[in-house]
Amino acid sequence: MIKRAAEIDNILLSLNLSIDAHYKWLVKMFRCVASGDITQPEIIHVNSYYLCEFGQWINNHPACEDDETGYLYHIDNAHIDMHVSGRTLLSAIVEKRWLPEHFEHFQDTLLAFTAAVTDYKIYLLNIRSNMDILTGLPGRRLLDESFDRQLVEASPSHLYLLLLDIDRFKSVNDTYGHVIGDVVLRALASNLSAWTRDDETAYRYGGEEFIVIIKAQTDDMACQAGMRICDLIARNSIPYPGGEINITVTGGVTRARPGEPLDVVLGRSDQAMYEGKQTGRNRCMFIDEQQKITRITRCEPVHPIFTKSAVG
Repeated sequence: MIKRAAEIDNILLSLNLSIDAHYKWLVKMFRCVASGDITQPEIIHVNSYYLCEFGQWINNHPACEDDETGYLYHIDNAHIDMHVSGRTLLSAIVEKRWLPEHFEHFQDTLLAFTAAVTDYKIYLLNIRSNMDILTGLPGRRLLDESFDRQLVEASPSHLYLLLLDIDRFKSVNDTYGHVIGDVVLRALASNLSAWTRDDETAYRYGGEEFIVIIKAQTDDMACQAGMRICDLIARNSIPYPGGEINITVTGGVTRARPGEPLDVVLGRSDQAMYEGKQTGRNRCMFIDEQQKITRITRCEPVHPIFTKSAVG
């Protein structure tokens, strides 16, 4: 699941604070040298890299994407090397056995750590720049760029695309104004983030259209996921300063076949969704490999955790 904009902002802040924390760590090392006291555990302990605040943060920081795992792995290794090298250098200085190589190695580990953190920040900023400004969800460009990889990595599950379109959204804007229309879009985005599960990722595709990428073992499981989301939207009102608004969506679900480009898969979902609009709205449709469109009528019971409205 791709992180939301607020999560990315918090991670970037944590990374900036980690650099600040290690400036303070360097100052502590200088003090140890000046005083000859190397007993402080955050400096000299064999596991000092786990004792520092950043070490605790990175050990508890979950990766959401395979690419992200690689960045965190490099940061963790660089962070450990930096602490080990610093401890070695400090001991050598205090014991008056230091060599130029001690300083050079410590310098290299410092630079490696900052480079690893910078690479991760660039990765996060690239994702952040592709977030939808209004809703904070990942946007169309991010889906365009990641879809082929998601399709390959979905195995052994299958990848499905659920296209959602808010029913009669123009009437919301006409009745309440575009400001309230934006409130509805932000609230729906926040709700989708709360209601989607670990194997589902929501995107703002444009206008009043949203997409949920679903990983599922079978067509029926994907259809039930689509129906669950549509049903939750219909049953949860959206508060605004003057009251509450109830909206419904019409959805189209299709399975992405190996090697299919996004526009082909999206075209099928759009065809199913359009059929749902033409036959009454407020429904979820499935289009199969033979282009047969059927209405999804069964829905699994909604667990209480998915009924809480989250308004953005």
